[in-house]
Amino acid sequence: MNNIIIETKRLLIKYWTLDYLDELYSIMSDDRVHIYTGDTSWTKERCVEYINFNMNRTDIRIDNFHGATIIKETNQLIGLTGLNPYLPKQPELEWQLGVPFWNKGYATEIGMAVIQFAFKGSDITKIYGMVNPANIGSRKAMEKIGMTCLGLKDFRDEMDLFYEICR
Repeated sequence: MNNIIIETKRLLIKYWTLDYLDELYSIMSDDRVHIYTGDTSWTKERCVEYINFNMNRTDIRIDNFHGATIIKETNQLIGLTGLNPYLPKQPELEWQLGVPFWNKGYATEIGMAVIQFAFKGSDITKIYGMVNPANIGSRKAMEKIGMTCLGLKDFRDEMDLFYEICR
């Protein structure tokens, strides 16, 4: 089985395996990764649960998946990305990258690829992105991939900037 979900010039988005556990833990246990997410640092147990959940899913669809984001050249895990259910045919785009991989254009590259993949292979009509207003890097990435800012809205009990891109 091909374990690649999406391929870009520099990156692969692959299905999760426990081989990524130590690298995922290294990324997600860093408080800085969560500074704008409202989440807390992940324990190793939470990383195992996350990987196992994604490995054992039977309901993976284009509008509802998470993959391991890998640098092609080095096969190094840099984070996670995917689409989360939000509204019917209108998922939420998500990425979380390790701090050493910020400001390298990876979020923009991932975002563009996921959007193209989703619109090409499904009947998704719109994709949303939600971002803490203080997260300038993610805001810029969303704008670079063609998403339009809709303003502040409540999302999971926080006021986030909502972005959208239509088919």
